[in-house]
Amino acid sequence: MDPRNQNSDDLTPANGKRSTSPFPLPTSVDEIYDCWSKVGVSGDGTCPELTKFVHCRNCPVYSAAAAQLLDRQLPTEYRRGWTEHFSRQKKLIVAGRQSIVIFRIQTEWLALPTRVFQEVSERRTIHSLPHRQQGIVLGLINVRGELLICVSLGRLLGLEADPARDKTNAMYERLVVAEWQGKLLTFPVNEVHGIHRYHPEELKEVPATVAKAGSSFTRDIIAWENKFVGCLDEELLFSTLNRSLS
Repeated sequence: MDPRNQNSDDLTPANGKRSTSPFPLPTSVDEIYDCWSKVGVSGDGTCPELTKFVHCRNCPVYSAAAAQLLDRQLPTEYRRGWTEHFSRQKKLIVAGRQSIVIFRIQTEWLALPTRVFQEVSERRTIHSLPHRQQGIVLGLINVRGELLICVSLGRLLGLEADPARDKTNAMYERLVVAEWQGKLLTFPVNEVHGIHRYHPEELKEVPATVAKAGSSFTRDIIAWENKFVGCLDEELLFSTLNRSLS
């Protein structure tokens, strides 16, 4: 693969990809013949040296051409362009002052303040209680040696179960351990996204057209990843749950 003393206006790398730099170096260099794009692996593959080197990147001609490209002088426009790029004032993104944990129950994305969450773990066996089969209370769960009451937020909020969807997304199911006024309780969810920080002005009022049974527990909504998340009223929610346990 011998170099030829010609000029080339197209020094496309052997992988066929061009630079995405906003200030690319000029591609025309004297005394470099890009044989790799003509008779090499990016060309018609007729170079006899391919039988020896297999790929152009293993050929000393290709390495010598790369060295020439790296040793050339930087154009004034190139240096100036990058200097201006890095000297621009950066736009600082101010993190939100408040945080919530976003989770999913059935098809609804919901959120509660981060402070009420004690732990998020894998789903565990629920030990049912007598005469509590159809209510909000699902039973008891052993969490680190302590028996905690497990409740169904889905039933409280009126969210219907979808067996087909639940079976498909079973791998994402989690158990949430929450604390409210010194009392611990647990509830299963279909998925937990995690902590999301936001500014109070991002909260929007619940539309009047929302007619779901659980809408009374939704205090605000917030936009997140092209979805609307219902921010639950933790005081109303947990006070209702505590009354159902008495």
